[in-house]
Amino acid sequence: MNQEMVTRIHRMANITWDVIGGDILTVMEEQGEGNTLTKEEVIECVSDASYMMYHGQDKEAYEKWNSLKWDDKKKLLEGAFPFERYGW
Repeated sequence: MNQEMVTRIHRMANITWDVIGGDILTVMEEQGEGNTLTKEEVIECVSDASYMMYHGQDKEAYEKWNSLKWDDKKKLLEGAFPFERYGW
């Protein structure tokens, strides 16, 4: 996969986290579960359902993303989320 496509997929993932992350963290706080997620949890959240398709709005990049196996998807998104924990 070329670097341009990697960048586009990372962009979709980050846009998705920007859209859904606050809601996830708010619900966690309301349920007494803290207010941070691990990198792995963030990757699972943005990968869930078709969030990246809806929020990322890059059909070609989503199709490429969707053609990957789960282990390859996780490895690819590790570059999009460089920190070990995410929260506020």
